Amino acid sequence: MENLELIAEVRADRSRGSLRRARKAGRIPATIYGESGNAALYLDDKKLRAVLRRIAGGAAIVSVKVRGESRNSVVADFQRDPIGDGIVHVDFHEISMAKKMHANLPVILVGADECIGVKAENAILDLVSHSLEIRCMPMDLPSGFHVDVSKLHAGEAIHVKDLAVGDGVEFAAPPDHVIVICSAMKTGGESEAAAADGAAASPAPAPVAGAKDGGKAKS
Repeated sequence: MENLELIAEVRADRSRGSLRRARKAGRIPATIYGESGNAALYLDDKKLRAVLRRIAGGAAIVSVKVRGESRNSVVADFQRDPIGDGIVHVDFHEISMAKKMHANLPVILVGADECIGVKAENAILDLVSHSLEIRCMPMDLPSGFHVDVSKLHAGEAIHVKDLAVGDGVEFAAPPDHVIVICSAMKTGGESEAAAADGAAASPAPAPVAGAKDGGKAKS
């Protein structure tokens, strides 16, 4: 597991004016919640952006250093400026490395352009589950699930039970839960309900249906 660290400054003045001045100076307001207590913080903008880029919509343990004490945390939420791309605020949730944690991790399709069903069998890919909820020890936390769909044929699907994860990772969804399905197309171009193990396919206008950007990471 990747080791990420941020050094925080305790935020005493919470007025709007001070927050505005801090952002202009490259200090981003943040809050950490957890067993050690809640704290209002400032983080260095550049270092915070670097950490968020490493996480890239997935999950990772971030050691937030507050007054010399390291608090293991996950990014619970963050807000961006609706006009620019600046980060406005970040929330961290403190975790115990000795207890199991919950996380909602993104599903990332790999090899969609090479999918046999799409290229040779007039099919489409339907991403049924954009993310999966898990429970595990922090040291076993995956960053996300990269699902290879390059060898899928029309009518085939990938289920939770097909994912290669460690024994310590528990899924909230059942083993036969469908993650992605390669749905056969009718001759007229309309999507056919080619279900795998009882899962119905959904029509989609593009080769990968329903793909979306994971802009947040929650615990």
